[in-house]
Amino acid sequence: MKSHLLTVICFFIAVAMCSADNGNISSPTEFRPQKFDVLRYEATLDFTKAPSAEMRGECTTSLRWLDSTNLIYRFHLRGLTIDSAFMDGIRVSPQFAADSLNAISHYEVIRTLPIKAGDTSRLLIYYHGVMTAEPGGAYAWGGVLSRQGTLYAMGVGFTAPYVSTTQHWLPCYDHPSDKATFHASFLVPKDYFAASNGILTRLVEGDTAIYEWEHDIPCATYLLTFAVDKYVPLNFSASVPAVVYSKPADTNSTRISFSRLPEMIACFENRFIPYPFEKVGYVNTPTGAMEHQTMISFNTSLSQSKNTVNSVAAHELAHQWFGDLVSPLDFRHVWLTESFATFCEALWADCAGVSGGYLKDMSDKLSRYLNSVAKSEGVIPIFDFPRKSPSSNYPETIYLKGAVVLGMLRYELGDSLFFGGLREYLTRHKYSIAATSDMKLVLEQISGKDLSQFFKQWIEMPGWPILTIDTASTSIGNNLKNLKIHIKQTQPASYGIYENVPIEFGFKQQKDGNYIYRMVTLSGTEQTFTLDSLPNFTAVTINEGPTVRALLQVTRITDVEEQNSPSKQAQLHVLPNPFSGSITVIFSTYSPNTAISVISPEGKTVFSEHYETDLGENSIAVPLPNLANGTYFVRVETGNERYSSPIILQR
Repeated sequence: MKSHLLTVICFFIAVAMCSADNGNISSPTEFRPQKFDVLRYEATLDFTKAPSAEMRGECTTSLRWLDSTNLIYRFHLRGLTIDSAFMDGIRVSPQFAADSLNAISHYEVIRTLPIKAGDTSRLLIYYHGVMTAEPGGAYAWGGVLSRQGTLYAMGVGFTAPYVSTTQHWLPCYDHPSDKATFHASFLVPKDYFAASNGILTRLVEGDTAIYEWEHDIPCATYLLTFAVDKYVPLNFSASVPAVVYSKPADTNSTRISFSRLPEMIACFENRFIPYPFEKVGYVNTPTGAMEHQTMISFNTSLSQSKNTVNSVAAHELAHQWFGDLVSPLDFRHVWLTESFATFCEALWADCAGVSGGYLKDMSDKLSRYLNSVAKSEGVIPIFDFPRKSPSSNYPETIYLKGAVVLGMLRYELGDSLFFGGLREYLTRHKYSIAATSDMKLVLEQISGKDLSQFFKQWIEMPGWPILTIDTASTSIGNNLKNLKIHIKQTQPASYGIYENVPIEFGFKQQKDGNYIYRMVTLSGTEQTFTLDSLPNFTAVTINEGPTVRALLQVTRITDVEEQNSPSKQAQLHVLPNPFSGSITVIFSTYSPNTAISVISPEGKTVFSEHYETDLGENSIAVPLPNLANGTYFVRVETGNERYSSPIILQR
């Protein structure tokens, strides 16, 4: 009786400690050290009613205590009922701790008996219920879903305040900072297949089939998954085992879509380090894609497309290095996963021999970001970004802006230091976690450069440089010119002033139509550059050269004519303005040949054509389909004269 009373007193003391310590749990956007380290999850999951989401489960969590006092183990479980729980063989009652924002709601179990730092415990939980997804109904993405006959789990949510959604099917410390190994036995109906992380170590067939998966490499909980359907495996010959699970009806198209998977693996192994896990795995699911470790959920419609370049598959494969091998400390640092995987799409474009390759892919990302994404999501940074609508847990900004920024970092460091630094980062933090500061530190140590300003202006701050450009040219004889270029930063003050901005100018030579390129580096509010001894040129491009695509926008381009230009000035009119699909360019000239170009705000030439012109006034119709709304510049180059005028596209 005395022993029982002491146990009751200890329990209430522990509950009080638990309540006082409640603020110390990590949130999705804040890492807080815990007094435990999860080592392993071992689960038996009864999905015999699949594709229904009704289930029963038991999960044993093995953990190591990092302290010997005030020992509280915290875990997440959402939408399911706990039947009973036992810690080290003693029955316990997990206490639910809610928060008003629903971001850190969790259960807590108190270890009341004395224990030493370094000792381990095992928590066994029996539970049941109907697995659910993040809020959003038909638009829900993260959590457990049953669609088109497939029961499957997606590891993160786009709108869920808790971000990681493995807690919808597994009791776990559902935060990326604590990685653990994983073993699961899936009980499914006859003729169904259960795909999951790691290696399939055991299969028992019968009216109830049992699939046993072992992943003996630490994994963040948001990268755990399962998919249950009537799958068949498609194996590919690569440097590591590679398999794609498909429904029988989709096997032909899936095999075609993934026919270059071995090339993808080799492409990234050559740039980074050897593939770090037991297998490369994909599974077709009604929604996706998601980079679950060794078992990527992949949208079935993409597999049905027969697109052999399959850049989405390459994106998710790249995550196995950036996000899986090295995971983010918390979800503020998710640019370390998404920006890098999107950048790797451009690397794959080169490996795959896509027309235009790396630079064309980067140009497309830059254009989409400036002309569409920044307008719809707002101007936000790629590190520690806001998550409220129109943003989300995974805004497109961190994909597109992040990829362009990494391309600039590649230019800043050069290929040897950039890729060498990434290899060191992946090796140093292998099977562990990292923060933005860890990436910066490694690259600084490898390169010997101070990257503080680079990380501040491109990664931590919103925005980009917005430029006005004024030029003046002077003939120096022998068909050569000197060109003065005055560049001024005009972006809002909240964006800051950018340093070391690479701006590549291209000049189309009059003699042969080939381009020559000159790079200038802008630092400070405004700066004037002189480019000496340029051959006579008929057109100028900005940010379209063979070197880099910089994150910048041009809002004005003006020309001051050469000293020996004809005195009679051409009058340039563009109608209508604003326009919705095509324009008419009206101007006067004394030259039989005229070039008309249309330039986007980021300096990309979106239209260019040469025309035979009459002496005097000309009126030329210019079609401009498939452009995004925004401000553009019409440039007319006729004889020795160049004129430009802003136009606005509104649809």
